[in-house]
Amino acid sequence: MNDLLSVEKRLEFLRTQIRHYEYAYYVESNSEISDKEFDLLLEELIELERVHPKLVTEDSPTQRVGGIAASFETITHRVPMMSIENSYTFSEISNWLTRCEKQLHKSPFPVVAELKIDGVSGSFGYNNGKLINAATRGDGKTGDLITANARAIKSLPLSIASKHDMDIRGEIYTPRSVLIKLNSEREKDELEPFKNCRNLTSGTVKSLDPSVTAKRRLGVMVYGIAQGKDLGFDRHSEVMSFLSNQGFKVNHAWKICQNESEIKDFIDDIAAKIDSFDFDTDGVVIKIDDFSKQEELGYTAKAPRWVIAYKYPQKRAITKLKSVEWQVGRQQITPVAILDPVELGGTTVSRASLHNIDQIKEKDIRTGDFVVVEKAGYIIPYIVESLPEKRIGRESIIEIPQHCPSCQLPLSIKKSEDDGSTQIYCGNSSCKGVISRKILHFINQMEIENFGPQLIEKLLERKCVQKTEDILFLNELILSGVERIGSKSAQKLVENIKKAAFKPLFRVISALGIPNVGIVISESIAKAFNQSFDSFLNSDEESLIKIEGIQKTVAGSILSYLKDEENITFLNALKDWWEGPSETIGTITVNNDFFKNKIFVITGEASLPRKEIEEIIKKNGGSVKSSVTAKTNYLVIGSNEPETYNSSKKTKALEHKVDIIDEHKILLMSEQ
Repeated sequence: MNDLLSVEKRLEFLRTQIRHYEYAYYVESNSEISDKEFDLLLEELIELERVHPKLVTEDSPTQRVGGIAASFETITHRVPMMSIENSYTFSEISNWLTRCEKQLHKSPFPVVAELKIDGVSGSFGYNNGKLINAATRGDGKTGDLITANARAIKSLPLSIASKHDMDIRGEIYTPRSVLIKLNSEREKDELEPFKNCRNLTSGTVKSLDPSVTAKRRLGVMVYGIAQGKDLGFDRHSEVMSFLSNQGFKVNHAWKICQNESEIKDFIDDIAAKIDSFDFDTDGVVIKIDDFSKQEELGYTAKAPRWVIAYKYPQKRAITKLKSVEWQVGRQQITPVAILDPVELGGTTVSRASLHNIDQIKEKDIRTGDFVVVEKAGYIIPYIVESLPEKRIGRESIIEIPQHCPSCQLPLSIKKSEDDGSTQIYCGNSSCKGVISRKILHFINQMEIENFGPQLIEKLLERKCVQKTEDILFLNELILSGVERIGSKSAQKLVENIKKAAFKPLFRVISALGIPNVGIVISESIAKAFNQSFDSFLNSDEESLIKIEGIQKTVAGSILSYLKDEENITFLNALKDWWEGPSETIGTITVNNDFFKNKIFVITGEASLPRKEIEEIIKKNGGSVKSSVTAKTNYLVIGSNEPETYNSSKKTKALEHKVDIIDEHKILLMSEQ
C-alpha cells in the first residue's frame, strides 16, 4: 500500500512538473529546462503509467494524443460564433464609435483593443475543470468536433482550476517559426512546402489523426468566454485576466482604451511591430469593454454591434521584374514573375504571381519594369501594378508561349468557366509536366510521406509510372531500382502508399484534382454521400447541387471529370485500391501459422506505432512479451533502425538463438 502511495505521489509530481514546463514553453515562450531533461521526465511518466494503468488520469500530459478517427462529428454551439464587421480606415472606426455613442447615449466609454490572430477560430468547452470538447467555428451555429486534435495542442490546458461550465473562444494558429521549420523538412524530403500558416492550421485541425496535430506544434490564443456575463463577469477585460490566471495563452497585445486617440495609438503601435510577431495577424479587434453596454447595443443578423475589426493595408514593396517563368500545372500554364529580391513582410521575395495573361495585358506589365509587389494576406506575393513612369526604353513586352515548356507541343487557349479569364493549357495527355503536377497533387492531398517532386521525375524518366494510378501499385522491386532509393527507403515508400489507402473519402475526392473542388467542398460531398465512393461516382447534377457550396458550374466540372474516359480508368483503379478509414490503420486480421502460438518481442524505433505491430501479432494468434527469453520465437526490430542497430534485447536474442526479423516481415506475413 505504501509502495502504491509513493507511486501516486511520484506520478503527481511528474505531471505537475511536466505541465509547468509545457506552460512555460508553449504559453510563455520560456524554455526552463533542456529538451533532454524534459524528455527524461516524460519517459519516466510514460513508463510509470504503463506499469500502473489504473493510475492514468484523463488530464495527464501522456493523454494528449488519441487514436485515429473515421470522420468528424458536428456540434451545435451553445452560443453562436458570429462574424465581426470589418473596417479598413480609421474613419470607419470613428463612425462605429459615433454609432455606439448615439445608441448608448453616453460618451466616452472604455473599449478593449486587441491583436487579431489570423488562424482558425475554435470553441473549447470546459466543465468541472476539464476540457470536454473542442469545435471549429463552422457556419457559426454548428461546427466540427475536433476534441482529439485540440488535446494534442500543448498550449491548451487539459484541466483548469475553475469548475465553471463554459465555452472558451480562441484562435488556433501555426507559429511562423514552426512553418519555416516544417517547410525546411519538407524540402529535404522533396515535398511541396505548405503555402502559409493559416492553410497549414486549417488542414491540421481537420486531420483525422491527432498525432499529426501534435507533430505540427499548433498554438491556441484565447480571447473570450461565450457565457462571460452569465458567469458573473462585468467586463471583457476581467475575462482576459481570468483566462490568463487559469493558464491559457492570452495575447498580451491588448489594451483598455478610453478614446479615439488611444485606439489609434494602439493600432499604429501594433503596425510598427507586426513583422516581429511569431504568428500571422491581419488587424486589431476593438470591442466595448462593459458587458451591459454590449447587451444594450445588441446584434445585427450577422455580427455584434459592439465589436469591429480594423484590417491593416496589405504589405507592398517596389522591385524590378527580371523575367517571366511559365509554370506547367495540372490544369493550365501560369506565368510566374522572377524578381530582384526584396524584403516584404519579414521575408525575402524573389518570385510573385502574375495570375494569367489577362492580368499581364491589363496591367501592361513588361520584362524590366519596376513593379509594385503586395503580399495578399501577408502570405502570397503578387504584382499589383507596373510603374511605366520608371521605364528607360529597355523593357520588353512579355511573350506568350506557343509551345509547352515541358513537352514542346503546341499550347491551346480557352476561357475559364469559373471567372472568364484566359487560360493557356497543354492538351497533351502524355505531357510529363502535367502528369508530374497531377501526381504531386494526388500525393499531397493523400498525405503520402517521403514522396516528392524529384522522385516523381525519376519515376517518369524511367517510365516506372506514366499516369497517376501507377503510383498506387508501386512495389519495392520497382522503387529499389531507382537511383538513390535503397531497399529500406523502398519499403517505407510502399508502406506509406498502403497507409494512404485508409485515408477518408474527402481526401480521395480532393486528390482527384477536379477544378474548383478543394478540401472544403470534398468534405461536403463525402458527407452528402455518406462516405460512399460508389455513390459519389454515380452522382448526378440534381444530387450535387443540393450540396452546400456546389453551384451548377462546379457540378458540371465534377460530372465532366467523372465521365472522361481517361479518368474512368483512374477512378476504377482508385476504387480497387482505396480501403477507407479503419480503427487501426494498416492492421490486417488474418490468422496464419507464422504467428499462431508464437512469442514476439519488439525493439527499436518502428515506422508503425508499436501498438499497431502488437495488434497485428495478437490478432493473428501470437503474443507479445517485454523481454527476450529462451522461449521467445522472434525478436522484431523496428524498420527505422540502421543495420548496425544493437540493444540488450538483440544481444539476448543472439545468446538464445532467437530468430531476428524486421518490422516488414510482420507486415508481409500478416498478408499471407
